[in-house]
Amino acid sequence: MGQPKIEVVGSTTAREVEAMVAGAEGPVLQIGSRAQIVDRQENRWRALLKGREFTGMDMEAGENVDLVADICADFAELKAKLGEGRWGFVICSHVLEHTKKPWVAAANIKRLMKPGGHAFIAVPWVQAYHGYPNDYWRFSFHGLIELFPGVEVLDMYYSASGTGLDVAYKVLVDGKVDLKRTPFEIEAGLFQLLFERERNKALLDEQNRAPGPAGARKLILARGYMPVTLVNILIKQ
Repeated sequence: MGQPKIEVVGSTTAREVEAMVAGAEGPVLQIGSRAQIVDRQENRWRALLKGREFTGMDMEAGENVDLVADICADFAELKAKLGEGRWGFVICSHVLEHTKKPWVAAANIKRLMKPGGHAFIAVPWVQAYHGYPNDYWRFSFHGLIELFPGVEVLDMYYSASGTGLDVAYKVLVDGKVDLKRTPFEIEAGLFQLLFERERNKALLDEQNRAPGPAGARKLILARGYMPVTLVNILIKQ
């Protein structure tokens, strides 16, 4: 057998979400649904999945929250509120990094999904601290899927945050998503910026001359940098 063909395919978050929405069956559960200041109403999952039974769940009451509950709670408590094996599409985006026990959250998500149900999980791989109210974890693709043993990975892609651009990238092996055969070392070539010492120092000096909030001085720790990078998977129960 020859060497596998590795391709990096450009996409957008909007395109990936559109494909998921088209194939999503209800009822729908969004974990961590409370509207944040950065949300745009037209892009909320509830609006995108209009016409399907939709429940927004969060630890705190607020806009877009139908049910107050903790995804890390004892499953008996969640089952009493949500039912077991009932949800056709579970959305857990930008949540697991804020949970103290993401393995408990993942186990509960699996038990909430109905047979054949799908779940979309999005988490940061590279990102600065952002507390809502706290920030505990970062996940690679392999680390994330370890939380969901026994599921089928239907899709996976990288996406960016805070760039002002809607960009996403898939790494395909012989034309398809293949978690086991993907050479994730490719990340360094795709995303990492590596500067020579003097150029690195000049870059940081330039950043420190730019106007910014007090205490925002950039400190020298390394000469290799990764942009904010999110990993996203679509799994099937």
